[in-house]
Amino acid sequence: MLNDVYKKVEEEKKNEVKSSVLKMTREEFVNEHRHLVSVLRSGDKKAQEAEANKQEKEMMDKTGEGVSDDKGEKETPEEDEAEMDD
Repeated sequence: MLNDVYKKVEEEKKNEVKSSVLKMTREEFVNEHRHLVSVLRSGDKKAQEAEANKQEKEMMDKTGEGVSDDKGEKETPEEDEAEMDD
């Protein structure tokens, strides 16, 4: 019986609508943007790709959406990784 309740709660979590407001502390914001600017300015292509994948995964986790590619089509991190393997 407890297992059924747990399963129901977990299923409801999966169906939850993502909040339209995301929160992060000032410290988290500053640290993330310092890192992003550093990678964009001085990182090699591999470091930039790794950071892009990390950011896209974070976006998927928080919003359920991927980042648009150059054609305006949404890609998931998995699709992006598959392209890099080709």
